[in-house]
Amino acid sequence: MSLTIQFYTMLSMVAAGTWLGASIDTYRRFARQPRPKWSWMTIFNDFLFWLIQGLLIFYVLLKVNEGEMRFYIFLALICGYAAYQALFQRIYLRSLETCIRASVAIYRFVRALIISIFINPIKWLLKLLYSLVIMVISLILSILMFIFKVIFKPLSWLGKIVYKLSRLDRLVNSIKKSKWVKKAVALWKYIRTRGNKGDD
Repeated sequence: MSLTIQFYTMLSMVAAGTWLGASIDTYRRFARQPRPKWSWMTIFNDFLFWLIQGLLIFYVLLKVNEGEMRFYIFLALICGYAAYQALFQRIYLRSLETCIRASVAIYRFVRALIISIFINPIKWLLKLLYSLVIMVISLILSILMFIFKVIFKPLSWLGKIVYKLSRLDRLVNSIKKSKWVKKAVALWKYIRTRGNKGDD
C-alpha cells in the first residue's frame, strides 16, 4: 500500500469516525420513546443501526484501499469520533434540533394550509349539499302530502255521502246490534282472556 493510499485511508477513516459520532447522536435523538430500555424492538433497532454503520464504513474502506484492514484504521476511526465529540457535537446537536423544529413547523404549517384550503371547503360543500338534499326531500314530501289531501278529502266526502245515501250506515248499525255479532264478540273476548291467562 502506497503512502498516498494510506493518507487517503487515514482521512477517510477520520471522516468516517466523525460521521459515526453524528449518526449515534442522531439515532439517540430519534430513538427517545417511552418503552423499556431492553425491549426487543430496541435491540433490533440497535443491531440494524450498527450493521448499517459497519457496512457504510467498510464500503468507504473498500473504495479507498480495496478493503484492506490495518490497525491504524481503527485508530483513525477513534480519532475522528473523538474530534467530533470535542469539536462538533454541540454545534451538530443544536443544528439537529433546529432542523427538527423547522421540519415540525413546516409540517404543521402545510397541514393547516391543506386543511384550510381543501378539507374545510369540502366539509362546507358536503354540509351544504346535505342541507339542500334535506330541503328538496322535505319540499317533495310536503307537495305529495298536499296533493294527497287535495285528492283524498273530496273522495272521503263523496264516500260519506254515498254511504249515507245508500243507507249502508243503517245496515252496519243493525249488524252491530244483532245478537249473533254480540255473541261472537263476547266469545272472542273470552278466548283472548283465556289465552292471556294461559301465557301467564
